[in-house]
Amino acid sequence: MTTAASPPTRKDAARNRARLLEAAEQLYATEGLSVTLKDVAHRAGVGVGTVYRHFSTKDDLLDAIFADRLACATDSARAAAADSDGWRGLVRYLEDSMHMQANNCGLRGLVVSSAPSCPLVIKSREEIAPLVQQMVAKAKEQGTLRPDFDATDVTFIQVALAAIIEATWQTSPGLYRRHLRLFIDGMRAGSHREPPAEPLDSPNAKGSPRAGSRSPTVPIPGDQANSS
Repeated sequence: MTTAASPPTRKDAARNRARLLEAAEQLYATEGLSVTLKDVAHRAGVGVGTVYRHFSTKDDLLDAIFADRLACATDSARAAAADSDGWRGLVRYLEDSMHMQANNCGLRGLVVSSAPSCPLVIKSREEIAPLVQQMVAKAKEQGTLRPDFDATDVTFIQVALAAIIEATWQTSPGLYRRHLRLFIDGMRAGSHREPPAEPLDSPNAKGSPRAGSRSPTVPIPGDQANSS
């Protein structure tokens, strides 16, 4: 006569959760958002069912992994916006944001994703967007940021740098810093020429959002985070 398998104890469950989080963090940091829950289960040495007992969706797992890093991103933006020197705060924000992205492929994918589904990512963007606007407005008022610079330009600078990181991280992981500095130099007041196009949220820009729609608020390329 066979006996039924004993249900997992709380210690077993806690141990499995810790193994899953460790495996997922390693995979997403190095492989990006294409990692599946099956991949995580394999790395952790457990069945896929164990993953789903702890995280019902991939978004739940991503939120658990990146909660601290997203909080750090928000804190960084808040500190930069509070800097009395607008230019210094804006540059600091860009440097800190790109440093975090350069060191974690999964975070980079979440930050520049065009349509995030993770609740914490959405919340982070909503919190960071007005802080970036404050940095830009302050630097303009102080005359250190070129007057035609728009808060949405911060978004696309980060998108461009994320693409550079993706293309060069295996051979030249620090190369993005050169291009970040080039962007920063081009942001300075007095160094600008008339740009060839309006910022994305300008009513004059081709393809700009309609009135009442939300412009990009990326705080920190863009695999979707909701595939499993």
